[in-house]
Amino acid sequence: MFETTLEIAIAVLSLGCLVLAWLLARRDRDPQRRAVTPLPPTSGPLPGPAARRFLVRVFIGALLVRALGVALITVTDAIRQLSLSPDSLRYHREGVAIAEQMRDGFFNAPNWIDNGWFQFTGLVYWLLGPEPLYIQTVNIVLGALTPLIVFRLVLAVYRVEKLARIVALLVAFFPSFVYWSCLMLKDPVSIFSVSLLVLSVVRLREGFRAGPLAGMAAALLILLGIREYLFFVCLFLVLICYVPVEGRRTAPLLATLAGLVVLIGAATWFAGFGVFGADYIRQSHYFDLDYINQSRIAISHGSGAFFAAPETAVWGQDLASTLRATVAALYFFFVSVDLTQIGSQRQLIALPEILVILCLLPSLVRGLRCSWQHARQASLPLAVFAFGLLAVYGSAATNMGAMFRWRMQALPLLLTFMVYGAFVHGRGPIYRTLQRLKL
Repeated sequence: MFETTLEIAIAVLSLGCLVLAWLLARRDRDPQRRAVTPLPPTSGPLPGPAARRFLVRVFIGALLVRALGVALITVTDAIRQLSLSPDSLRYHREGVAIAEQMRDGFFNAPNWIDNGWFQFTGLVYWLLGPEPLYIQTVNIVLGALTPLIVFRLVLAVYRVEKLARIVALLVAFFPSFVYWSCLMLKDPVSIFSVSLLVLSVVRLREGFRAGPLAGMAAALLILLGIREYLFFVCLFLVLICYVPVEGRRTAPLLATLAGLVVLIGAATWFAGFGVFGADYIRQSHYFDLDYINQSRIAISHGSGAFFAAPETAVWGQDLASTLRATVAALYFFFVSVDLTQIGSQRQLIALPEILVILCLLPSLVRGLRCSWQHARQASLPLAVFAFGLLAVYGSAATNMGAMFRWRMQALPLLLTFMVYGAFVHGRGPIYRTLQRLKL
C-alpha cells in the first residue's frame, strides 16, 4: 500500500513544487504581482459587540452539533459496533480502574503527569459514576470553546474580523473537529490548550499582563498532564516566537523574551526538571532517537499503516530511509488518509476536510508569504507552532489514524494561513465562495 501512496505523494509534491516555481517565476516577471497586498485591518485586537454576539452563536451552534453527535454515538453504541475509537474504550477501562483505586483511598499524584487524562477520567468516575457521557460532555464543551479562542487569535494577529470569523467557523464545524470532540479522547483538550497557548504568546508579545500569563501557564500545565513531551517542545517553541524577525519593536520583544526565559527557566528548575527541562530531556526516552524509531515501528499496523515494512523507513539509518520517512510524514500530515484505499468510517469522515485542505494548499503558500512580508512578527507564533507540531508528529507517526488525530492541534493555525492566502489572492472560486459569506 505504501509504495503506491509514496509514488502518488512524490508525484503530487513534485507537481506542486513545479507549479509553485512557475507561479513565482511568473510573479517575478509581472511587476504588478511582485508585491503581495495585505488585507486592510477592519478591527482592533479585541472583539467588539457584534463579534461577541457572533461568538455566542458559534459556541451554541458548535455545542449543539457536538451534542447531537454524542447522542447519536450513545444511542447506536457506534464506538463498539463500528469500532470508531478503540482508544475511547481503553480510556473508559482505565478510568474505571482508577476510580476504584480512588474509592480505596489511593490517589496517584505523580501519575497526573503525562497520564493526566486517565486520572481526570477516573476522578470524574469516582465523583459521578462510570458513565462515558460525562467525559464526552467535557470534550464537546472544549470543542465548542476552541473556535472562540481561535477567533481571538486570528483577530489579534491580523485585525481582520471576517478572516477571524471564517476560521472560527471552520474550526467549529469541520467534520474531524466535530468527530474528535464527541469521543472520550484527550485530543479536544489538547487542541484547546495549544490554541490557548498560541493566543497567550501573541498577547504577551505586546507586553507582560496577568491574563495572558495565566493562560500560558494553564495551557502548559494541561499539556504537561496529557502529553509530557509536548510540554517541553512547547517551551522551546514559545521562546522562538519572541525572537525579533523585523526591525520594529526589537527592544520590547527582547525584554519580553528575557522575562519569559527567567520565568520558564525558574519554573522548570523549581519543578525538578532542570532549567528548561534540560535534566528531564537528557533522561527522557521521548527525546531518544532509538525510542522514537521503535515507537514509529510499533504504531505502524493495520490498514492505516504508512509502510508495509516500517523498519525500512526509520530516522538516521541511511539517507534513503530518512527520505522515505520525511516524504511520508509531509504527505500524511496534510492528507492523513490513503486516497487509493478509503475503507473505513473514519477515513470517510476525513475525506471532505482533506479535499478542502488540498484545494487550499496554494493559499497556504500565499498566506505564509504575505504574512512574512507584511505581518512577520505578529504571525510568527502561528507559523512556529504549526510547523513545529508538524515536525514533532511527523517524526513520531507511521499510522494515518494517529496522524489524523495529532495534526488537528496544528490545523487551526494552518487554516488561518490558508484562508488569509485565499483573501490575499483575491480571485478564484475559493475566494469568491468565502467573499459571498455574509458574516
